[in-house]
Amino acid sequence: MKRLTLLSAACLAFVSTTVAQDETKPKPQEPTIAAIQGTPEIDGKVDEAWKKAPRVNVNKAVEALLAVDEDEMATATVRVLWDKEHLYTLWQVKDSNLSADASDSWAQDSVEFFLDENQKRTTYYESDDAQYRVNYKGELSGQGSGFDESNLKAAARKTKMGYVIEMAIKIQGDQLTAGRKLGVELQVNDDPGSGERGAVAKWNHTDDDSWQDTSNFGTLVLQPAAE
Repeated sequence: MKRLTLLSAACLAFVSTTVAQDETKPKPQEPTIAAIQGTPEIDGKVDEAWKKAPRVNVNKAVEALLAVDEDEMATATVRVLWDKEHLYTLWQVKDSNLSADASDSWAQDSVEFFLDENQKRTTYYESDDAQYRVNYKGELSGQGSGFDESNLKAAARKTKMGYVIEMAIKIQGDQLTAGRKLGVELQVNDDPGSGERGAVAKWNHTDDDSWQDTSNFGTLVLQPAAE
């Protein structure tokens, strides 16, 4: 009986210690992008409004779609601005072989901004969720329950390293304010010259499901104008 009591006490002590250790472990940081308040001119140029917005990297390969060497796939750095009615993104894409030959817009050299305005993280698209796409020529496309091409404006410009895209997305719901959070994902599509998509780079979640599932989007945090 005494042995059983000692064993029970030891087990209880082990469980208590394990729980305590779990509670003290730091929680993994939520993938976050800081968007700075500001309104740029949509002309494909890096004007003054962009200079204080932090960059994020879109360089994580979707392994299931990788048909080229990962070192050769197109990647990007992205900055985000906002005002009361719009989100703005600036994409500086590194891509050595530009092509829009693929018949599907998502297979062309292009960038995609996935947006979940109410950040409900549903496993399906609601009416506020949309996928906005612009190819290196500045041609617009997209999909999702909340997609309306009239809400998207863009400018594109070729560079020595690839291309630049500026996007302006008009928000459907309430006006934007500092402190608000929205669900987002960023993606670069790469046609290496085959007329088919050979690689996809993403910012956060590396499964090919952002076009239908918002549950793994990261967070965009709206911040006041930088001083």
